Amino acid sequence: MATDFFQQQDVARRSTTRLIVLFALAVVAIILSIEVLLAATTGYLGRDPDTGAINWAAVTDLRLWLVSAVGTLIVVGGGSLYKIAELRAGGHVVAEQLGGRLLTRSTADLVEQRLLNVVEEMALASGTPTPPVYLMDQEEGINAFAAGFSPQDAVIGVTRGTATR
Repeated sequence: MATDFFQQQDVARRSTTRLIVLFALAVVAIILSIEVLLAATTGYLGRDPDTGAINWAAVTDLRLWLVSAVGTLIVVGGGSLYKIAELRAGGHVVAEQLGGRLLTRSTADLVEQRLLNVVEEMALASGTPTPPVYLMDQEEGINAFAAGFSPQDAVIGVTRGTATR
């Protein structure tokens, strides 16, 4: 069965869009959770000392809700932008953060040579440039990943377990 790499790319792009929507929904859920906690806290702390009645004016203060929502968006958005900026340097950043070691053609290790050959053959079959390959020597599990924003900065990361099995 032949694999249509470009069809797979389209599927991956649709998945990315779905993940972005889910991320946005998760951020909304975080904001709502914080809002509920703030409402409960301000209502409890702002009760009338004599009657114990909840101060609904404090609970429904839209300024408090707005400030907490904007604050949450700043924290989540800032963290996301920081990570995006960090990863813009290329897929090698991800591979290196995970403990990957860049493989070179001059390696004498037959397992590493075979891995480089497989990646090169797959790149030729898909019509894309051959990406750098990083080996995670300390990982015995069977796993691999591709990282990068474009084919020009993409890398392949492979665990030792994948390379040896």
